[in-house]
Amino acid sequence: MNLREIRTSRKLKVQEVSDYLCCLPSVYSRYENGKREPSIDILLKLSKLYSVSVDYLIGNDEVVDTSITKNEAIMIKAMRQADERARQDALVLLERHRVSK
Repeated sequence: MNLREIRTSRKLKVQEVSDYLCCLPSVYSRYENGKREPSIDILLKLSKLYSVSVDYLIGNDEVVDTSITKNEAIMIKAMRQADERARQDALVLLERHRVSK
């Protein structure tokens, strides 16, 4: 777990994270230093705060960030509410506009 790297990349201070977790800054610092293991509740809160999976936090490199953007969430909701023909039309349209990386 590299909590310090994640925290600094999000431009957060130890105090801000510890306030969010409702713990002392010294407790959170022990999580970052590996001197204390966070509970599953703490991992879930950190996952939400940092927008990463718990797997990512615990170092499971095989898992990628599964967060989605607001627009992706809107598209998913619209797709779920559409009929089958509209879903197929949307997929065809998106496939035609695919950008290669």
